[in-house]
Amino acid sequence: MKLLIASLTLAMLIFTGCSQKNPDVDMTAKDGKSTEVAKDIATDKKADNLTGIDSANGTSTEVTKDIAADANAIAEAIAALENDINKIYFDFDKYNIREDMESKIRSNARLLNSMNARDFSIKIEGNSDEWGTDEYNYALALKRAKSVKSALVSEGVDAQRIMLVSYGESNPAVNESNKAAWDLNRRAEFKLLP
Repeated sequence: MKLLIASLTLAMLIFTGCSQKNPDVDMTAKDGKSTEVAKDIATDKKADNLTGIDSANGTSTEVTKDIAADANAIAEAIAALENDINKIYFDFDKYNIREDMESKIRSNARLLNSMNARDFSIKIEGNSDEWGTDEYNYALALKRAKSVKSALVSEGVDAQRIMLVSYGESNPAVNESNKAAWDLNRRAEFKLLP
């Protein structure tokens, strides 16, 4: 997986990397007239380089198709893994891991340490319900994300792979104002990044 990511990064650098300056070329013939043929050759060569056509034999390279296929495969792998990661829910005005969420933390740690997920970074997104000030809810949501990170690290997940984000009340799972919605909005969610 690391080789795949390194290959994708290298290919992206090659295709989007440093631009090449076109050298100034004197396109005038000895008689002082412009040689349109030389201009056409230079233009064709430049177009061939951009489209991946090998001008020696006129065949198209499959590099861009391979990169797109690899990117799609990574996106599909991330989506499948994220689908299996449990959200962690919290009690009102609390950031400690509830007893009923401990098994979900262990399950998430096993999944995040699996061969399929080991090469991805983990973003833990802390959230709160609408009760309290914006500042208080951002701080509470960050504490929730930190407690989830600590729990995952204690289960063997590398702390260097984990980043934290607090959304406070700004990212509700349910846009209603009732107890059931508030229970679902007090949570930590997970996103995987290549």
